[in-house]
Amino acid sequence: MRKILDWLSIPYYFSSSNKFKVKISFCIGLFVFIFLYVFKPFNLVSLEGLLLKYTSAIGLIAFFGVFFVLYIPALIFKNYFNEDNWTIGRNLLLIIVGILFNGILIWYITSYIKSSENFENLDLLTFLKYTYLVGTIPVVFFIFINEKNVREKREKRAQDINKYNKEKRELKKKELDLKTEIFSENKKESISFNINDLVYITSQGNYASLFLKKDEEIKEKILRVTLNKVEEKLKVYPNIIRCHKSYIVNSNFVIDIEGNARGYLLKSDIIPINIPVSRSFSKQSLQKLIS
Repeated sequence: MRKILDWLSIPYYFSSSNKFKVKISFCIGLFVFIFLYVFKPFNLVSLEGLLLKYTSAIGLIAFFGVFFVLYIPALIFKNYFNEDNWTIGRNLLLIIVGILFNGILIWYITSYIKSSENFENLDLLTFLKYTYLVGTIPVVFFIFINEKNVREKREKRAQDINKYNKEKRELKKKELDLKTEIFSENKKESISFNINDLVYITSQGNYASLFLKKDEEIKEKILRVTLNKVEEKLKVYPNIIRCHKSYIVNSNFVIDIEGNARGYLLKSDIIPINIPVSRSFSKQSLQKLIS
């Protein structure tokens, strides 16, 4: 019993699209027509030449009846038909109501058909019993298979997305953990460091001062190279940002932005100075600096 209740509470989908409702209504109407025409229950074989016309009419009635059940209640009980709260249980209840509505509708129409003495005119309860027997079992089976297939497909897709994002994060982390090396203009000197240890860089004429974190302190290393070339070398790291013509900063160390009439200043608990930000910096770029 517990397993059944758990199954009924499994999330399912109910589309508010009229196109979807027409499609479902058409499929059910077609199923009713084919079932009646092929298997000829209730002694329908006695209808002879009227069989095609009768089964077509019943299929058409089923189409409109199903569409009515899918369309009208959803307009009246909007909260109940909320797609985010839809479950297998709610879907089955809708099907039970739909079969009841269509069964009564079809029974009243067929009760007026007396084209043959051999035509079996069942009472309403018996007719509904057969209708539920024919309609409920395949529908429940379809829901069970469909929910399983859709769920497994989406779980697989979610796993693929998570795997891709995990690999992307690991790759990004790996990139940020890699040692990088910046060479001087004459290629005779260089500075190697872990990109995570880079706090900020500033230019002093033809020299660049790299401030690196080491043992909770900042050490300065100077190299004869332009800031433009340093920026080009480090552009693969999204957290290393050229915020000013004279400054490159590691956004991981920025904790706040301060503004004054002159412009914006970047604040950090590890950087002893406030780093200026170019006035050409956009709001989105500023947000990126402290994201």
